[in-house]
Amino acid sequence: GELSHRLVKRFYARTNKRNYTTQIAAHERRQRLLRGINQRMNDAANAAKSSEEGEGQPDATDVSVAALPAPMPNPVTDTLQPQNEELPRTPPRQHHHISESKRTCLSVYGFPALMAGDPAVGDFLPKLRSHLLRRSLGLPYDGDETQFSSQDLLDVTFVRDHLYTHQVMRINYTTYDLHRDEDSINPRTHSDVMMLSHEDEDDSNSHPYWYARVIGIFHADVRHVGGRSNSSRTQRMESLWVRWFGRDLSHKAGWKAKRLPRLGFLDFTDSTAFGFLDPAEVIRGIHIIPSFHHGLETTLPKSIVRRPENQDDYVYYYVNL
Repeated sequence: GELSHRLVKRFYARTNKRNYTTQIAAHERRQRLLRGINQRMNDAANAAKSSEEGEGQPDATDVSVAALPAPMPNPVTDTLQPQNEELPRTPPRQHHHISESKRTCLSVYGFPALMAGDPAVGDFLPKLRSHLLRRSLGLPYDGDETQFSSQDLLDVTFVRDHLYTHQVMRINYTTYDLHRDEDSINPRTHSDVMMLSHEDEDDSNSHPYWYARVIGIFHADVRHVGGRSNSSRTQRMESLWVRWFGRDLSHKAGWKAKRLPRLGFLDFTDSTAFGFLDPAEVIRGIHIIPSFHHGLETTLPKSIVRRPENQDDYVYYYVNL
């Protein structure tokens, strides 16, 4: 999809800016090889597990059955996506509103350790720190993951090591007829959002929006220390944990084509499939329609990012404009 340009930009940052095409290709080839090695290791581990369990068990190569890990414990889901949270009325001039409650929280160290093996939680803490550090330094967001050193990331600290979780975020937005309206984003029910894209305008495949599914709504009391810090005071910082959609570029959409844009989740092995987003970047919630004709996508193992009632994702979704 169109989000692949973010990967190219990230690889470009790792080159010496001379003969960068060859260097970017080498980075891409290396990532593809590592992904293949990881897949073969998983297949071998699943096959070994199946043989140990004896005959009569499902084929371990069937990722939709035997290769899926056990369901995640409900208490973690209930903490990540709490319920029955009260949120006062949102001021109409405020872009978004997230509760200040500290009733439910995750440990920034314990949560990734508890969810080890879940592909969505890989690099959870480094990505979160990188996201918060970029904002603390006032660097503009262009859709890329800014590269920081390990020490830079360690300079982002969390008071009590807590990441506070919330049920809902409200967003005020302007409707097409210039009225003011409000959306409620809830990871359990109404979780899909849109934002302005950061693409090259001269790209023939450019699209004005990016789309994501909100997995978690967080705030944390953050301190940025070290040599690059502008201030070491504690500040409340809000963030959204999201799973990115990519647009299907083979599908012609728009007013001329008389078709809705078609989306699909980025492959879970892509390092940019999951990430963090500043709530201020969100325009509003969206309604997407599963493409039942194209069936289900079964490659993502059981993960905490899925709603409990959904065992698999659909291959494609349509944005209901």
